[in-house]
Amino acid sequence: MSLLARSTGYLSRWSNPVAALMLIGASAAISTGAHADPADFQAMPGLWKITLHTLKDGKEQVKWKCFYEGADPWTTFADSVEPDANCQRSGEHRTSTALAWQVSCGAHQGTARIQLDSAQHYAGKVMQDGKPVLDIEGQRLAGCTGPAD
Repeated sequence: MSLLARSTGYLSRWSNPVAALMLIGASAAISTGAHADPADFQAMPGLWKITLHTLKDGKEQVKWKCFYEGADPWTTFADSVEPDANCQRSGEHRTSTALAWQVSCGAHQGTARIQLDSAQHYAGKVMQDGKPVLDIEGQRLAGCTGPAD
């Protein structure tokens, strides 16, 4: 059998429009460029208390954030845990129970990660220059009552 005959025989198997649509759908579903739907993040909507514990000096800071149904977890959870106001976030990676990203704070480089251990609690850490600098804990305490929460 010639090479041309084998090639056309192989292609004829994929000429079925249903098979082509299934192939396109499957490739879109597993594409690495696909963005996760905010609604698939497993944190329960409501009022969250986010405690940041600085390891260098032992100071604690508490932030309160409302996480609404369908809200982007990056703006609710990750934006709340930067070790310094001049830090930049990049290289974001998300699963249904975790957020991980790169942190750049001036000359200091590092990573950050928060992991849900339930729909109402998470813990995490920020590392800079290979050392832990910030411990993070988030706990859902109540429902949000309005947009000003």
